[in-house]
Amino acid sequence: MNRRQFLATVGAGGVASDRALRAQAGQPAAGTADELYQRAYAIDAMCFAAAPPRTYVQYLTDEKIAALRTSGITAMAMNMTANYAELSLADSLFEAVRDRIDTWDRFVAEHSDVFVKVTTMAELDAAKRSGKVGFIYCFQMSAPFGWDLDKLAAYAERGVRQIQFVDGRRNYLVDSCWEPANAGLSQFGFDVVDALNARGVIIDLSHVGEQSALDAILASNAPVLFSHSGCLALCPHPRNVSDRNIRAMANRGGVFCVYNQSGWLTRDSTISIDHFIDHLDHVINLGGEDHVGVGTDQDAVDMTAMRPDEVERHQATFDRRRAAFPQLTWRVRHMRVPELSHPQRLLHLAQALDQRGYRTGTIEKIIGGNYVRLFRDVTG
Repeated sequence: MNRRQFLATVGAGGVASDRALRAQAGQPAAGTADELYQRAYAIDAMCFAAAPPRTYVQYLTDEKIAALRTSGITAMAMNMTANYAELSLADSLFEAVRDRIDTWDRFVAEHSDVFVKVTTMAELDAAKRSGKVGFIYCFQMSAPFGWDLDKLAAYAERGVRQIQFVDGRRNYLVDSCWEPANAGLSQFGFDVVDALNARGVIIDLSHVGEQSALDAILASNAPVLFSHSGCLALCPHPRNVSDRNIRAMANRGGVFCVYNQSGWLTRDSTISIDHFIDHLDHVINLGGEDHVGVGTDQDAVDMTAMRPDEVERHQATFDRRRAAFPQLTWRVRHMRVPELSHPQRLLHLAQALDQRGYRTGTIEKIIGGNYVRLFRDVTG
């Protein structure tokens, strides 16, 4: 029996076969994965909208709207700061991002038969009951508010409910994962932690450096989120997170969402959904099944066709950064798990977990239940 088979049947954190336990007790088998998916919350903790051949645009095409209508996704965190290169050209970044939020508000209103903006737990529950797709507005950087906590408050008032502290470069708050210096949270960073806690906004530590992330985890009065990350112990990419920080996050009630960035999940030359599940298993083994979820970090429908040269771009990044990060030794040959590059990606994941014998309750937590609990705890 190999490692994946073992973890699928008797792994730590309660990952045992629900079907087998029911059979031993003489009980009928649990419902199918499809039935589970219909009743469970399905949450993708990080998305954006892209329409080839243009990238990172802030709208969804008619084709993608039709696909999401039947996706079964309850809600997705939608990045309001996608295409930062375009946003940064504006005279006022604050106003540019504010205008983008207004654009999304209009889009949701114009397609209210399919989408709904989610800012509270009551609205998330309503989205589930209605069968609509909820958008949880999020930022993947703190640049839109810079040093100004009043601007941060203004975004919260407009419905932003999840903010990532940094993207690729050090900023006023933290070091990013790409900073060899690995400095901790700044004094302003501590102020931002307090402000987000007070405003009921989720702290997202994806892309954040090791020490800065730990400082934020320990400073926050509310549980934190890694909206789209991987496990450093399984693949030594700087974007991935150490066991120490995963445990600290879980110990304080947070949720760690695994991304669909396959070139960062494994050094293997081929990819399957098993590699993704390996990372889920690792988080469960470290922190328990209440602290793991999914954040694909991809287009809301399908990212596989967004950039045909994506593999080459990431290999070039490896080549450029190898002097500072010599662990980047493998050749990038893929960037997406095919089953997860689909509007019904969370259904596909539920089916894969069910086939591996995961308990029904565990599957429900992974595909959305844990994020929902954190959203409730933080936003109210």
